[in-house]
Amino acid sequence: MITAVYTSLLAIWLVFLSFRVIVLRGSPVFAFLNINTDDEEMLQRAIRAHGNLTEYAPMMVILLYLLETNGTDPSTLHVLGLAFLIGRLMHGICFGFMKSSMPLRIGGTVLTLTPLLVAALLLASIAI
Repeated sequence: MITAVYTSLLAIWLVFLSFRVIVLRGSPVFAFLNINTDDEEMLQRAIRAHGNLTEYAPMMVILLYLLETNGTDPSTLHVLGLAFLIGRLMHGICFGFMKSSMPLRIGGTVLTLTPLLVAALLLASIAI
């Protein structure tokens, strides 16, 4: 069930990022959220924030699930899942809502790639 928690939180964040892209595209349905929709750079950044999450999250969810079903300690799963989630939030905020923020971008990248690598190595050590 640990994987389910992080999967659901990542899915909620994906929906939030999706709405951000829809708003920046100028959808009349979301006109009440109209914030600077004329900024093409901001739209492109929001699209990348959304796309980047869809590129990384599936692999992490798979890794967490496989680790969980192979009996990995729950605290390890929570550390990996939480670090990844925080990394994705940092990256999504940086790209989807800001023009630039190096600390969020770097932190988000580190907190995305490190849990992925650790989870992959843990799973490989179980499989060998």
